Amino acid sequence: ANTVPMLSKALCTTLTRALAARSQVHTSSKMAFHTSSYVRSEVVNVHRDTPNNNLDTPWDFTPENYEKIKQILAKYPPNYKRSAVMPLLFLAQKQSEKMPEHGSTGWLPLSAMNRIATVLDMPPMRVYEVATFYTMYNRNPIGKHNIQVCTTSPCMVCGAYDILSAVKKHLGVEVGETTKDGLFHLMEAECLGACCNAPMMQIAGPICNDAYYEDLTPESAIAVIEQIRKGQTPKPNSQSGRLASRGKEKTCLTSEPNGPFCRDLNAK
Repeated sequence: ANTVPMLSKALCTTLTRALAARSQVHTSSKMAFHTSSYVRSEVVNVHRDTPNNNLDTPWDFTPENYEKIKQILAKYPPNYKRSAVMPLLFLAQKQSEKMPEHGSTGWLPLSAMNRIATVLDMPPMRVYEVATFYTMYNRNPIGKHNIQVCTTSPCMVCGAYDILSAVKKHLGVEVGETTKDGLFHLMEAECLGACCNAPMMQIAGPICNDAYYEDLTPESAIAVIEQIRKGQTPKPNSQSGRLASRGKEKTCLTSEPNGPFCRDLNAK
């Protein structure tokens, strides 16, 4: 009978500590909970021409990616091909990772978005609207390896801000910034769907290719980053050694389940 109150008290304590840590991480921000320089409206929604990002910047899909585009468009009725705008934006961003003339980083030049508008026969503004709405699309050059630390509730209560603080200190950057050598970019991510293995991070780039790194500690997160720095491919998934989302201890469904238990429905 006392199990539920005890669990609730423990959960409240964990949440309180996590929120306190989050407040310390974001003391320099005028916004409530986010300091990433890439979420402010003047950065997200406004384009400024630069020498490597303007209407005249050369950019086109590779022949291999045009074949992939055919496969993508085959999934949609001809009169709804504009629905493919998101996968084409992702394809363009991944292609930029392999383009030295664009820094070999995953981002979307203005000319790439205009090319997508041409392919899908839609106004460029419609493409810009999608690209500026979703944080998964980067409209400015970033680091070669994009480290995305999940800080949504399940990861937060499991120590996500300890991971984020350790990465920030190790790389010498804040959220939304790129290291001076252009190798790493740091982001805060919303839920990445690996809550069972929290805390976790996703790393985009030519080595990791959007792999997940889960069950992190500050030490294991830094170890992953250092492997990438050496040009090595870190082992993805759980960093604690467990298989998938299997519990840390073996359990048997033939044994009596743990509480809290349902009340006696036959009691008067």
